[in-house]
Amino acid sequence: MQKALAIAVLLSLTIVLSPEISVAAPPSQEQVYEISSPQADAQLRGSVEIIGTAHWPDFWFYKLQYAPAATPDAFVDLGVTHEEQRTNERLETWHTAALPDGDYLLRLVIVRTDGNWMATEPIPVRIANMQPTATRVPEETPTPTPTIVLFTPTTAIVEQPTTVIRPTPAPTAGIVPTQAASPERLGGVSVPDLGIFVRQFVFGAFVTTAVFLFVGIVALLRRLI
Repeated sequence: MQKALAIAVLLSLTIVLSPEISVAAPPSQEQVYEISSPQADAQLRGSVEIIGTAHWPDFWFYKLQYAPAATPDAFVDLGVTHEEQRTNERLETWHTAALPDGDYLLRLVIVRTDGNWMATEPIPVRIANMQPTATRVPEETPTPTPTIVLFTPTTAIVEQPTTVIRPTPAPTAGIVPTQAASPERLGGVSVPDLGIFVRQFVFGAFVTTAVFLFVGIVALLRRLI
């Protein structure tokens, strides 16, 4: 029993005194100093608001500083010192129009009550007041090409009605009965009646004309068809 107790005590001492085992304490909310805007490589024009947080337990004041990128150690105070602590809000306004265009470094400096100070990592920015602002060129909407539709004329076939021409029936060639006339005998020769002769002549002419017209109409129809 005593041996087991001694082993437990030795293990506890080993854990407490071991330099490799340590628990990192979470950072205090009062120990924050940072610049959240502008971000690195930002292009600045005109008056720019610097947003960030300046908090420390023995806080005295904070200030912003800048330096040309060509001389990174020559920092100059930006604005005035501020004795109030701020959290994610405007720290200072930088009027960049008073400086020539070029690359600069920006940092936040916290001064403590004991006189010591600490600064954020310098943020590279570019002042570009004289350079034109990049304007996005709107994309042109392609004009649709009109489609030309060629209509092929359709030939309409119209059927001609077949005309059947019926021949006009010839009037019934009848011999008009005539009364037998007593022929006059002149020297033993019988002279026919003149009226019968005329009627037969007219009837024959009429029949001939009808036949001629019928043949002509039939020939004309054959040519047309």
